[in-house]
Amino acid sequence: MVANSERLPSDRPVRLALIGLGGAAQLIHLPILEQMGSIDLVGLADEDRYKLSRVTEKYGVPGHVDIENLIRKTNPDVVMICTPTITHLPLALSALEGGAHVIVEKPVTRNLSETKRLQEAARDRSRSVFVAMNQRFRQDVSVLRNFVTADELGKIWRIRSGWLKRFGGWDRSPWLDKKTISGGGVLMDLGIQLLDVILWALDYPDIRRVSAWSHHENLNREVEDTFSSAVELGNGTLVHLDCSWGLLAEHNVAYTHVEGTKATASLNPLVLHKTVQDELVTVTPVKSAAPRDLYNASFEAQMHHFVASLRGEKKDISTIDEAVRVMELIDLMYQSANSGREIVLDH
Repeated sequence: MVANSERLPSDRPVRLALIGLGGAAQLIHLPILEQMGSIDLVGLADEDRYKLSRVTEKYGVPGHVDIENLIRKTNPDVVMICTPTITHLPLALSALEGGAHVIVEKPVTRNLSETKRLQEAARDRSRSVFVAMNQRFRQDVSVLRNFVTADELGKIWRIRSGWLKRFGGWDRSPWLDKKTISGGGVLMDLGIQLLDVILWALDYPDIRRVSAWSHHENLNREVEDTFSSAVELGNGTLVHLDCSWGLLAEHNVAYTHVEGTKATASLNPLVLHKTVQDELVTVTPVKSAAPRDLYNASFEAQMHHFVASLRGEKKDISTIDEAVRVMELIDLMYQSANSGREIVLDH
């Protein structure tokens, strides 16, 4: 949370300008924003003039190529950034300079240094910066975190989490393969989302040691297509992470298994197991929706939460301060993978 951040009034819609009209904006964010009575979409921006013209006509919203012009003419309360990662920092700084709060797509920036620069700028301007980590806003993830924070699972001793996309089974933006643009490969695309949920659920414990391995062989790209890591946290939890863009299988694989001294919990689907009178029983409190439904609903829940946070109606989550904690671990993981050695921290 940004100290002394100005909260927005609740008696009018939040004025929002969106920058970047790629697939995420057109297929996910704009249809949601258009239906939200709490949002007044005041402007759109993209350097592709044809795309900008087509989308602004569809939504009846003014379009701008120049970002400073967008901010000056629309006077937004918040700027949402849906552009390649290399542009996140300069665009967010421009929005903060113009007096706006910021919502930025994941990953927040290309590296820890850039994230800390954005954190400092938000503090200097007394503005909020939220990171669109939609996985947090899935119903099953929220329930799982509640299990953890309510001590339903006891002491968490191990978490195993993975997101493996099958080889050739999906399309991704070409810029994701360019480290100077994306900051990294599959770890920055998929792994960071898993780590964000894990660290958030555990309330950001210190990091004791990190061992990591990366591979480029499946896709032969500039950035890693497969990444594995083992992390020991200061609270005693061991985290195993696996992510890949090149799984040689028929279907994608996504899983999270949380093992505690009282119970275990899993995602995809959500299941909670406990021992009751020495018998293992399933005590899942709600039936989890299908993964696709959970995924789609998470984006809408995310935007409603961010608006409520900006108005002071809900607690800030997925903030720039939290993003720094995640990027600190990402930085250590890359250090370990690139050096071929374990990173041990002294606290």
